Amino acid sequence: MKIFTILAIFMVFVGSAWSQTQNDTIFNFKTQTPVTVDGQATEDCWAKAEWNVIDQVWIPWNAKMKEGDFSGRFKVSWDDDFLYMLVEVVDDSLSDDHSNPLQNWWDDDCLEVFIDENRSKGDHERNCNAFAYHVSLFYDAVDLDSKGNGINYKNNVTVDMDTIGPNTYLWEFAFKNYDASFNFSDPEKSRVKLSHNKKMGLTVAYCDNDETKARENFIGSMKMTQSTANDMYKNADHFGLMILQDPDSVSTNVVSEKMEMGLKIYPVPAQNYLTIETSTANQGVVSVSISTITGQIIKTESFAENKHTINIHELDAGLYLVKVTEGNKSFSKIISKQ
Repeated sequence: MKIFTILAIFMVFVGSAWSQTQNDTIFNFKTQTPVTVDGQATEDCWAKAEWNVIDQVWIPWNAKMKEGDFSGRFKVSWDDDFLYMLVEVVDDSLSDDHSNPLQNWWDDDCLEVFIDENRSKGDHERNCNAFAYHVSLFYDAVDLDSKGNGINYKNNVTVDMDTIGPNTYLWEFAFKNYDASFNFSDPEKSRVKLSHNKKMGLTVAYCDNDETKARENFIGSMKMTQSTANDMYKNADHFGLMILQDPDSVSTNVVSEKMEMGLKIYPVPAQNYLTIETSTANQGVVSVSISTITGQIIKTESFAENKHTINIHELDAGLYLVKVTEGNKSFSKIISKQ
């Protein structure tokens, strides 16, 4: 573990940090260069990606942790071969008391990353429909096998963790991705390439043990009910939705784009104004919302005419999600703003 002497760092979650619900989507953007997994976060993709917080106490459900005990947040990126993740953790006491990584792995401090390669949901407790990687301080990646025993999937995960401040740690990951036919003896046979618009299930959690014999808190990135708070390790139904996006695949040189509901949004890319146009008479009021890629709504307008222009000059350059709703119909489109 590399240690750097720096001034005290305090974790402050601002802006787009949020806990995901079943109705939220993480838009994960492709990196232009492969990520070097070294715990340094020097790649451009990390500077552009949004933070998502790990702040929901699942066990004991909805408990209040003492200040400074734990806080965490994560970012994601991808390329054709790997799903990348950056996780920043504040933990006032690191603990790994089980020398055998296949015994009571959940009772040591570890990051738990839940990945459902095709968001098929459903049972994954004793199969590879999805993975629940318990990544230890020694970089083991343990999940259950078909018999319910622990198995170390460390060859599926490349990870490095760096100490970046007092009680503050930066984890960097590269995950290989596999379909449900994964076989431990021949993993490459089921290896999956990632691509634009691919839907995946993703949730991140942390097992926190402050030098006791058992896990004291289990904290996740999803808002869960009490009855489902400890279901992630066996059921992928509640994994969060993540959609992979490649900015190079987003049209940037067309004048307009035909959409569902007889709509057009133009120009693409936009600069100071964005026009919403309908080809037929509206049945009622049309509502438009513009959100960041993490779901934070930053502008809403409504109109009843067939053509409406929205002033967006104050928005920073980047990608935004535009949602247009008319009655019970809605359509969402990612647009770029210069």
